[in-house]
Amino acid sequence: MGVGCGAARTRRWIADEERREAERRAGAARRPPAPEWLIERGLDRNNLVAVHTGECWDPGKRVRPVTRAQAIEALRHQVPACSKCRPDTALGIEA
Repeated sequence: MGVGCGAARTRRWIADEERREAERRAGAARRPPAPEWLIERGLDRNNLVAVHTGECWDPGKRVRPVTRAQAIEALRHQVPACSKCRPDTALGIEA
């Protein structure tokens, strides 16, 4: 193996890393913004389990994004507020 092989391999490695980083940045730029409000559903799709903020660290597996108005309406119709992210407080609704 010649001296030039190591340098070529290093250049390929650097080019591959730069390509991966560019792909990661492009993916991040195309990612839609996180929703502000979420509603968690139960196993029965008609059963609403909780309202969450979009930044909640424990939203559950069955959530869907909703508008601010939908989150308020759900809370007013007795859908529980998440006890961790407190969307009722963030929306200014008294429990």
